Amino acid sequence: MRFTELFQAVPSFAMAIVLVAIFQPSVVLIVIAIAVVSWPLIARLVRGEFLTLRNRDFVHAAKLGGESNLRIMFTQILPNAAAPIIVMGSLMVATAILLESSLSFMGLGDPNVMSWGYMIGAGRTSLREAWWVSLFPGVAILLTVLALNLIGEGLSDGLNIRIDGRRRA
Repeated sequence: MRFTELFQAVPSFAMAIVLVAIFQPSVVLIVIAIAVVSWPLIARLVRGEFLTLRNRDFVHAAKLGGESNLRIMFTQILPNAAAPIIVMGSLMVATAILLESSLSFMGLGDPNVMSWGYMIGAGRTSLREAWWVSLFPGVAILLTVLALNLIGEGLSDGLNIRIDGRRRA
């Protein structure tokens, strides 16, 4: 986990800017930069869930039943850890959209691909004459990120089952 803390010590947006600025901006490089700055959050979440679940009674019962550690991990722990991972994934997609839009707004996006951030950046020079050029892509980003956050919240509520088995109200 010290390796992940090394990546978390540097702000993710600054690291993405440096990665994209060093190399020629392309879609593949932007995806790699977003992946490099996003993986520590998932790694910490998965590790925390696995450490919490490995001391539960159903894992001890599987060990007593003679199952191997790998089988316990895939059949017992991973299905129980899937809900928070899915929710975090939906929230990370929204963060990736914001990060890509920010990079494109700053001129660090792929020049061959049109994106919402690039549209906002290109429209800022003509805000007085054509304000809608920047407004509509900004609203699209806002609505998309809001929708993904609401989906994440809904998944969190739907997948969150208390220990006694009843769904949260």
